[in-house]
Amino acid sequence: MTRSPSRAGRRARPHQSRSLIALAALPFVLVGIVASKLAASSKRRRNRAPVDSAESDVALYRVELGDTVSEIAIRHGLPTAHVLAQNGLSWKTPIFPGQMLRLDPIPDDLEWPAAETADRLDRRAG
Repeated sequence: MTRSPSRAGRRARPHQSRSLIALAALPFVLVGIVASKLAASSKRRRNRAPVDSAESDVALYRVELGDTVSEIAIRHGLPTAHVLAQNGLSWKTPIFPGQMLRLDPIPDDLEWPAAETADRLDRRAG
C-alpha cells in the first residue's frame, strides 16, 4: 500500500508547528538567561570591595558591566572628579568591563585655601 499525499502532509504540519513554537519561544528564553545573569551580577556588586594591588598601596577597582565612574566614586566615598583625574579620564570618556581604575584616597595633608585667602586673592586680581 502506498500512502496518500494527504497523510504525509498531515504528519509534516505538527512537526512544523513545533519548530515555530520553539522559534517563537527562543527570545523569551534568551531574555530570561540575560536577566538572571544581570541579577546575579548586581548581587555581587553590592558586596564588592576594591582590589588591592600586591606591589603597592594603590587601591584598584575592576569595572564590571553597568558600572559608572560616579557610581564607583560614591560607593568608595570619593568625589567623581577625583577618580576621573586619577585615571586620566574626562566626563565623557567611556569605561569598559575589566578596566582597572585607581581609587587612591584624598590625601589628608592637601591644603585648601581658606575663604579669607581666596577673597584676598580675588581682590588682588580685580
